Amino acid sequence: MLRECLAIIESKSKVRYSRNKPVVAKVSKNTSTSGISLDVDELKDMVKALLLD
Repeated sequence: MLRECLAIIESKSKVRYSRNKPVVAKVSKNTSTSGISLDVDELKDMVKALLLD
């Protein structure tokens, strides 16, 4: 029971920590897809941060 509680606390702190990391997005020169490109880059960075933590 204690190990399960610690695991939950650790996983929540990792998620909270990864949300506080600054996200750097690449800016596309193509104006029609720049919004989508920024969203995709931001999503990739978030997934990478979750997997690496």
